[in-house]
Amino acid sequence: MKEISISTGPLQRKYGDEKALKIAKAAGFDAVDFNLEGYGMTDDCIYHASEDAFGTYFTSLKKKAEELGIRIGQTHGRCGTFAPEKDRCDFVRFVTERDLKATMYLGSPACVIHSISTMSWGIVPPEVMREENQKMFSEFIPLAEEYRVKISQETFGDAVADGVRVLDFFGDVHELKAQHEQLETSWKTLCMDTGHVNKATAFGIMPAEEAIRLLGKDITLTHLHDNNTFSDQHLPPKMGGTINWGNVFDAFDEIGYSGTYNFELALDYFGDTLEDAVIFLGKYLRKFVDGRGIV
Repeated sequence: MKEISISTGPLQRKYGDEKALKIAKAAGFDAVDFNLEGYGMTDDCIYHASEDAFGTYFTSLKKKAEELGIRIGQTHGRCGTFAPEKDRCDFVRFVTERDLKATMYLGSPACVIHSISTMSWGIVPPEVMREENQKMFSEFIPLAEEYRVKISQETFGDAVADGVRVLDFFGDVHELKAQHEQLETSWKTLCMDTGHVNKATAFGIMPAEEAIRLLGKDITLTHLHDNNTFSDQHLPPKMGGTINWGNVFDAFDEIGYSGTYNFELALDYFGDTLEDAVIFLGKYLRKFVDGRGIV
């Protein structure tokens, strides 16, 4: 039986970190994708505390997860990454060091960090995007190696540049693959984000199943969700999206994927019924995965 996981960002925002883990366990998930992106935004955040306090906080969360019997299978670091503005880059450097170190303390093997985005850079020559992305991750690689945490770029989709919807530069799966291969470290991996790839199909990019085959065994993490190709809806599978999930599971089998099936869903929409919704989704997604896309 394949393990299932859920991204806990919305649960953390509503209930706090420990209760998020408890709800995910009660819902029957084997693991979580623990969200770190919200940390570092305010001066009173744990990211600005002493090293001892920082380490103690995230080590205690690891212990809580172990007591509950749920794994922190991956973490999600920065979505907003390097941009032309120096202040933005300085902030990203600071919080990404914290993200990778927190991931280490949590006992998680990998942290998802977005590639740079057309959303921030606008329409610039391809060589600029390639060079700036390499520059950013080259700064993070020594940290990943020190903390023994893998950095994971994830597949991209679309972006808005100058008021127009366009393909995000690394929404081209071939560009993402080339960037991944050029990173000079063994502390790297890839996250297949099915929803992002599905949005990229509007610009002629291959569907998720073909992207999985192209990226192959470098995929060890997942962000599974669906959409109508027009916006990043983060829908549960088979609830209004257009992905062919049977084909997706076939492709995962073909590349020998043995990791957890992690679902990154727009849980905030459930409001005050969020906890009940996650309990339902645990049962629904378990049946969905066991049935290979059939519920």
